[in-house]
Amino acid sequence: MQKASVVGDTCVLEVFAGRKCFLVLSPGRFELVDVKPPREQGDPPALQGQVRKELVPSILSAVDDGRRFLFARKDAAARVVVLEPDAKDPRWLLLAPTAEGERILATAPATRASDGRDLRRGRLYEPPRTAPVSLPTQPATSTTTASPPAATAADPVLQQLRPRLKAEIDRKRRLLKALQGDQLRHGDPARLKEDGELFKTVMGHTKRGSASVDVTAFDGTPRTLILDPARDARQNLERLFGRAKKARTALARTAPRIAEAQAALVALEQARGLLTSLDPAAVQQAVVVVEALLGSGGPSARRQAAMQSAQAGVRRAWRSFRLGNGAGAVVVRVGRGARDNDALVKAAKGNDLWLHARDATGAHVVIPSDGGPIADGLLRDAAQLTAWFSSARGERHVDVQHTRVKHLRKPGGGAPAGLFLVSHESVLPLRVDDERIRLLLAAEVTDEVTPKSGPRR
Repeated sequence: MQKASVVGDTCVLEVFAGRKCFLVLSPGRFELVDVKPPREQGDPPALQGQVRKELVPSILSAVDDGRRFLFARKDAAARVVVLEPDAKDPRWLLLAPTAEGERILATAPATRASDGRDLRRGRLYEPPRTAPVSLPTQPATSTTTASPPAATAADPVLQQLRPRLKAEIDRKRRLLKALQGDQLRHGDPARLKEDGELFKTVMGHTKRGSASVDVTAFDGTPRTLILDPARDARQNLERLFGRAKKARTALARTAPRIAEAQAALVALEQARGLLTSLDPAAVQQAVVVVEALLGSGGPSARRQAAMQSAQAGVRRAWRSFRLGNGAGAVVVRVGRGARDNDALVKAAKGNDLWLHARDATGAHVVIPSDGGPIADGLLRDAAQLTAWFSSARGERHVDVQHTRVKHLRKPGGGAPAGLFLVSHESVLPLRVDDERIRLLLAAEVTDEVTPKSGPRR
């Protein structure tokens, strides 16, 4: 979707699919034409700005029975356009999928539904309560494309896939709702930290037993800080900053998982569209796509494989990721915990490169090397994994320290697990790339042969 315009209640979307064409959405129906419909003179309606904001640019990723259009966006949540082809009350709606359901962003025409539904902006979308009276169909012409035929509902493979797909979508929605609730419960870390800084300015005048104190925020607005009457001023200050730290940790933990759940929901909704929008000749292709999405390779499958390995008495001290392609691919190892980090370093060779997030707890990462220079792309990809598997997850900028394994040594026999003294280190200032991390995590391998421990060179 490259451009959008609205004339009255008709929306015209410029589409590029090997050639330029135009998707015309009218109340209850759509057309795909080669020539842009003429535009009337006058100021565009406010609806045009809303449509452009929500749909341009985007990708029309699925069409469900010619009535639901799913638009995927690279850096934002997906959007859905629904057609209600009722002869008495036709309309189209622009919806935003959320954890609670699909929320209405716009409706055309913006009239009250005859079946009593509330279709105002911001409300959750409710399908028509009565069976729609169908609009008369139009034959396809040289400039009009009929809606695609749906896949046969009697296909036994589809009958098995659809419930699995719906169950996975419901599970992802519950997960997303729980994560967002967890984030909301901890609060905004920046706001809580600011509360602590504001309390510093009045703590000298705050008496023990005070339940609240009024302050002036840095932007000049009044603010009331809630205190614990059982604590003195210093203890309340520590409490405010402690809450800010917990909120920051919760945000770092939940933000990537929320983004992952939202991306998964978009992919699952696209998959559901594949099962209903393709013609019977392409059903097998749709089945392959959906089975790949629900089958092996997902987080649940990896967890199940890990449980089976644990039950069989097999446990690796590290996870392995194949970075690069072809003959130049390198398997990078990431420790699973403090004791596992010790085992990882012990199994590594002296010239292997070791990475760790600076001033943070987390996994040790090892790049195999013969002592020569490490390619910059490989180093940065390994650093992205280092930042992800550390307490700095969720931060935009992370410093990653690295050195050869031979420059690591234990402080002593009683040193805690995972603790090493580091020399000859270098520091890589890393800007975290969530999309790159997603691709790197998908490159995990489980069939790597565990190397034997040996003397370091």
